[in-house]
Amino acid sequence: MRGFSDEERAEIRENLIETGRELFLRWGPEKTNVADVTDEVGIAKSTFYRFFDSKSELYFEVFVRERDDFLDALASELDGVEDAETGLRTLFEVYLTWIEQSPPIQRVVLENEHETVYRDVSEEAIAEEMQVMLDALAPILEAWQRDGQMRAVDPLPFFGLMKSIGLLALYEEEFGEYGDGWYAEIRELLLDSVAKGLTA
Repeated sequence: MRGFSDEERAEIRENLIETGRELFLRWGPEKTNVADVTDEVGIAKSTFYRFFDSKSELYFEVFVRERDDFLDALASELDGVEDAETGLRTLFEVYLTWIEQSPPIQRVVLENEHETVYRDVSEEAIAEEMQVMLDALAPILEAWQRDGQMRAVDPLPFFGLMKSIGLLALYEEEFGEYGDGWYAEIRELLLDSVAKGLTA
């Protein structure tokens, strides 16, 4: 079996991640198997395991990429924002939009598919990636709390609050059945109210 150059390895790994994301979204993690991914990429199934130890690890990498996109978008939107209420409202807006537009996140974060998706990923790896999110949020919250603009809330329960806000995305169609614009109106009311409540 011939080896790959560093450039080839990087290209194949990227193709596996992108193809895995596409197939997971189309069929779900349970119905997608390694052969489906490798057939699309054009490599042997055995070659897959030179890049990832399991399908779960591939899906986990997809999640990490999605999370990094969220953190990049958040940093951009919060750049120059000093008012805590405005900042919190922006943070919640970016987070909920990310949930609404990212099917992988909905499947994992909101629909409780953690065990299905991450069954072969170590608890340590999952904890490390969660810590990345908390470490990104902590300085933002601490700055607002330090100057008295925001009530004291630790990053972990704050992230739990964010997840609760994200659950709204699961009910978009249900709210739409009550009338046009219901989801958007409830969405705005929720984000405004939480931001105000944390800074009152």
